[in-house]
Amino acid sequence: MRIGPPPPSALHPATARASVPIVEQLQVGLAASDRVHIEALGARLRAGEPALSDVAIFGPTVAAGLSDAPAVAFEDHAEIPLSRIGSGTRLQYRALSLAGDGDLVLVGGRRNPEFEAYCRDALRLGAPTVLQVAPSPADKPLSLAHRCLKDQQALGPLLELARAHGRLNLLPYLGTGSAWRLAARIAAQTGAAVNVAAAPPRLTQRVNDKLWFAAVVKALLGTDSLPPTYHAFGPAALAARVAALARRFERVVIKVPDSAGSAGNLVLESQMLRPMPLRALRLTLLRMLRGLGWRTTFPLMVGVWHCAVLASPSAQIWVPHAEAGQPVVEGLFEQLLEGSGGEFVGAVACTLPKAWRERMAEEAVRLATLLQALGYFGRCSFDAVIAGDDFARARLHWIECNGRWGGTSLPMTLANRLVADWSRRALMVLQQSTQAHEACDVATAIRRLGPLVFRKGSTDTGVVLLTPAGIESGQGLHFLLLAADGAELAQLAAALGRLFGSVSGAVRAAAGSAAG
Repeated sequence: MRIGPPPPSALHPATARASVPIVEQLQVGLAASDRVHIEALGARLRAGEPALSDVAIFGPTVAAGLSDAPAVAFEDHAEIPLSRIGSGTRLQYRALSLAGDGDLVLVGGRRNPEFEAYCRDALRLGAPTVLQVAPSPADKPLSLAHRCLKDQQALGPLLELARAHGRLNLLPYLGTGSAWRLAARIAAQTGAAVNVAAAPPRLTQRVNDKLWFAAVVKALLGTDSLPPTYHAFGPAALAARVAALARRFERVVIKVPDSAGSAGNLVLESQMLRPMPLRALRLTLLRMLRGLGWRTTFPLMVGVWHCAVLASPSAQIWVPHAEAGQPVVEGLFEQLLEGSGGEFVGAVACTLPKAWRERMAEEAVRLATLLQALGYFGRCSFDAVIAGDDFARARLHWIECNGRWGGTSLPMTLANRLVADWSRRALMVLQQSTQAHEACDVATAIRRLGPLVFRKGSTDTGVVLLTPAGIESGQGLHFLLLAADGAELAQLAAALGRLFGSVSGAVRAAAGSAAG
């Protein structure tokens, strides 16, 4: 195994589009024995599920990939179970960060011309056409791609673009079946070759399933590479497993395995659970899970919630086709988490000791190489915790795979578009929901920020507004901070707190640490 800096050229050869730059940060050379082990495990998984990466049903001209053809970008969370965002539109404009001139962007809520102008003029991201898709029926929330299939006014421009160029890319947030069906419709009606920059839908479902991922980590990296983790196939088994873990550990977590992030996490204090008879415990757990929106589906994941955590890092990976090379480590970040369920409120560049960064990069590449062997393509990230009282005796535990774009990878990619290589700057992502600031429109927010606003071509550091919805409703702050060093980063974070209300404690702590 060899780890080192990338060659001087910034863009990775897998880069096909200027709007999706792939900038390698750590090169990992896998040992021959690792490759043999990965190939053997991949062959077993493919044999056990032959249709895992099959996309033949979508037509002969539809495939996973990304070319320099025009693109249709969109973000939608409607098909993620228990997503707090649901089919809403709070983050819909993040798709603009992946688009440019000649592209299309689909949005499911009202358009925001002020934010579109800001991305075009201040960030110089180009001028893609933004299409508003008809809303879902009130009694039946539908995904954005599904609604586009039903809305001729939205679908028509996609068909025209595909006919005009003979090729098209779809850039979905997540490689769901509806995104692939949209690709199939476009290909069938135009004869165009359509690439979907995501994994096939069945594989997408698997990699985002926490139980499936835990089994893969165990098989590839060993039992010690994840916290104690178990399946529960029914209410009685759930209560029994929780009771057993509560006797040994301070906190227990139940996870809805196919939900995203913290939305499906139920973190429980063991001291509350220990006195309960099993029947009372079972009824209590079911009631609490239903309070999350869970619909009595099994299996559930039951595990240990670490109390002594030194860091909660994530590895941001791009997985190209195998012929383009091995997976690319584009960044290691420290996730900023708050609340009992570990809600994501931001991220900063990882400052772990060098040996830990190298170990994390190497294991992440091994995991991503296995996904590549299964037919995975596109963006993914791996979340981990470093558990223990000190780094000398700590354990690296892999928690979940995010087989999609996300709250760190989208701002990271945008930063690469703005400054060529995000690691040239001190970087922070701020993504928190709050009622602490006064609602204001995009123009007012830009005026309030004044000289702090990042403007491509005229400033080298500053604040980037990532989405408009939260700040306009007074219910969220969503910024990318680019600074020359840690001290300037802390100043920017403090300024945002003064201008828009208090930022989260995790963000304040990270900013203070960056300042040294």
